[in-house]
Amino acid sequence: MNLLKTRSTMIAVASRHRRRRIMAAMVVAACAWSGTLAAQSTLPAKGIVQWVTLGTNSGPLAFSDRAQPANLLVADGQYIVVDAGDGASESLLRKGVFLDDVHAVFISHLHFDHTGGLFALLGRRYQARGVSPLTIYGPPGTKRTVDALIAAMQPMAEAEGEGGVFSALAKSKPGDNIKVVELVDGSRVKLGNVNVSAAVNTHYVLSDETGKGNHSLAFRFDAPGRSIAYTGDTGPSKKVEALAKNADLLVSEIMDPDESLDRLSEMAKDLNFVVLAVAKHALRSHFVEEHLSPDEVGLMAKRANVKSLLLTHNALAASSLDGAHARIAKNYSGPITFAEDMHAY
Repeated sequence: MNLLKTRSTMIAVASRHRRRRIMAAMVVAACAWSGTLAAQSTLPAKGIVQWVTLGTNSGPLAFSDRAQPANLLVADGQYIVVDAGDGASESLLRKGVFLDDVHAVFISHLHFDHTGGLFALLGRRYQARGVSPLTIYGPPGTKRTVDALIAAMQPMAEAEGEGGVFSALAKSKPGDNIKVVELVDGSRVKLGNVNVSAAVNTHYVLSDETGKGNHSLAFRFDAPGRSIAYTGDTGPSKKVEALAKNADLLVSEIMDPDESLDRLSEMAKDLNFVVLAVAKHALRSHFVEEHLSPDEVGLMAKRANVKSLLLTHNALAASSLDGAHARIAKNYSGPITFAEDMHAY
């Protein structure tokens, strides 16, 4: 009798599994007909211009309270992602923005804290059968990066084509509708009524302001009624100052070299003293030449004559913000705001 009950239970469970597979296949078939598995978000009104800080952390170290660098520009009825650090897809969805409604991504440079979320963005877009075109803009090397991510999606795509619930859509390929445009110093892009300009900055050791070497880019977005300049990661840079001239908003990175070195020293206190001293010397040059201290942020905002200043890619401890604000204000008299994750400005 117990065996009969067990057999009946097994049959019932198997039947439920079959029903679930059939229902999943029906959903996929319906989505294949309608063109996308993901629901559409409500697109912003034409007149709205917002800068949303999806992640404000300074990579590559992870922190529990802030995500890696990622931003969303809402302008001219468009959603434009600017840098895609780890967690960008989840942050977009928490803001009510579906991946298939993002048609443009701008990458400032190819450090992992700015690109780590691209794989998830592309992969989840593919699994949701996004059908809208997506263009990824970035410095030289962006196409190789995106091509490699698409290649990494191929084993999953092949598995789905071998009897999985998504087999009805096996003809869809991971790279469908994805285009890459590589930008250099002086590049310009037009997205509807949004004009985008790029300038090489001073973030990479091998880069310089003639545009040679590896490119790290700053961007300016001129939308109807509002202009926003984004430094990306940079040290002091005349080109970025020129790019940001008279902008309504300057979105700038910020770092205090001494504070960051002290934090790293504490984390690496078990290292050999000589090794630590050499590492600190190299890192100090990087922090000073390729990032912006509070004083340098204030000078850049003043020289560019921007109307307001928003700080992100923030490497400062919470206890240091008041002091940093005062240092910025010595050079810049406009409004100063330290960005928080998931806030719109």
